[in-house]
Amino acid sequence: MPANLTPEYLEAEEKFRLAKTPEEKILALKEMLATVPKHKGTEKLQKEIKTKLSKLQKELQKKPQTKRTILYHFEKKGAGQVAVFGFPNAGKSALVKLLTRANTEVADYPFTTKVPLCGMLSYENIQIQMIDTPPLTEDAPPWYFHILRSADSLIYLLDLSSEEVLDDYERGLKILEGGKVERNLLPVGNKIETEGALVRFEILKELVPNLISISVAEKVGIEELKREIFLSLNIIRVYTKPPGSKPDFTEPVILKSGSTVLDCAEHLHKDFARNLKYARLWSNNDREIFPGQRVGVDHILKDGDIIEFHI
Repeated sequence: MPANLTPEYLEAEEKFRLAKTPEEKILALKEMLATVPKHKGTEKLQKEIKTKLSKLQKELQKKPQTKRTILYHFEKKGAGQVAVFGFPNAGKSALVKLLTRANTEVADYPFTTKVPLCGMLSYENIQIQMIDTPPLTEDAPPWYFHILRSADSLIYLLDLSSEEVLDDYERGLKILEGGKVERNLLPVGNKIETEGALVRFEILKELVPNLISISVAEKVGIEELKREIFLSLNIIRVYTKPPGSKPDFTEPVILKSGSTVLDCAEHLHKDFARNLKYARLWSNNDREIFPGQRVGVDHILKDGDIIEFHI
């Protein structure tokens, strides 16, 4: 395997591995082709991706049009994509509307959401794409699981007003397993303000330690939820600055957690990384780093770091 494959490419490659339909595989291959580093060492890999993509596209064209599967796909925007799913009446649409002000239909009866919708959540200085999905069911169509597999993180919204919430939680996990959904799960219990909800929350939390509680109706726990959504994406924000200038805190570089100085440079431009001599770092997260200290290209960055490249 070629060296220096980016986290974005490896994530796209994992989506291809988990893809079940030709449509899902094509989307994953296109993402792989877009994110693979372009240099001589990856020429063979690029050719293999293009060959697979061409073969799948030809196979798809040969299929009868009447048998084509509906496939909802949301082009990723912002720092990450988070899909909200759960059983009927959990409050998915109301939550997405509260977080993003998206024009989602909200009602007190089940199956209000017929098709997936999306909106953008503003968190500090970044935007996060939120997707409101139709209710989870045992006979969910293939495109439903495609949305969940494609997302960077998932909010599993549970109805704490229901006495069946514990059984619902387990039932939902089995449905996800059947749909081959392997993504970060952020379990969230909604309607904590209802009678008996607190007791049910405490019982469920023994089984699900990372469960958090909110009330969309009373806007309780929403700020904590926003923070947890950000953390679930497993990303960091890094700020760059030219020598002698101040950093721009309005447009951070978004990287996967564990990214290095070299990863950041490659994210900005491949030639930039190739000509990089050294970097200076200002960090609020690491007491071992002095302001403006020179660091190596393999230094692991943290959220909020400020980096100055020298070429």
